[in-house]
Amino acid sequence: MSGIKQVRNKKVLPDLRKEGYLTKEILLSTKEKHGVSTGSRLFSHHTLASVRRLSFYHPFFLPEDSLDLVLAATYNQSTEKFADREDLYLQPETIGCDTWRRLRNTYDKHPPVVIPSGHPMKRGGIREHRSPFSVKLMNSGVHSSQTNPGYSRQPAGGAIFFY
Repeated sequence: MSGIKQVRNKKVLPDLRKEGYLTKEILLSTKEKHGVSTGSRLFSHHTLASVRRLSFYHPFFLPEDSLDLVLAATYNQSTEKFADREDLYLQPETIGCDTWRRLRNTYDKHPPVVIPSGHPMKRGGIREHRSPFSVKLMNSGVHSSQTNPGYSRQPAGGAIFFY
């Protein structure tokens, strides 16, 4: 999470792609916030809570009981000796850790990618193409030839001849 800034989302719909999915599209009377009538602006504007309450919104992870909340908490009984009562329910997103749930209507703004050498040109070249005929096999026999291609050793006399 180094360098990632959370910026306020000024759009009409919050971004909840990390939390869940919508089975159908949200009906909006306008996509603009300024220059439209008050009624259509209020009808189209949604908060995090209003989108989460929609019947066609399905979250990926939903705690079923208090045990799920305690298990997801940041409290560790082996390291903390005398914890407060609220430490059992303190969730990672309230501390500032990046989790599946959003607490504010924000989106992540990633830092610009640092380009080495100051320009986007990539260095490359032709890689070596190895010949399949020059590979020594792992299970080669003890009598395999170790001579250069095109040369052979004659069994009589041991002289090298080129064919």
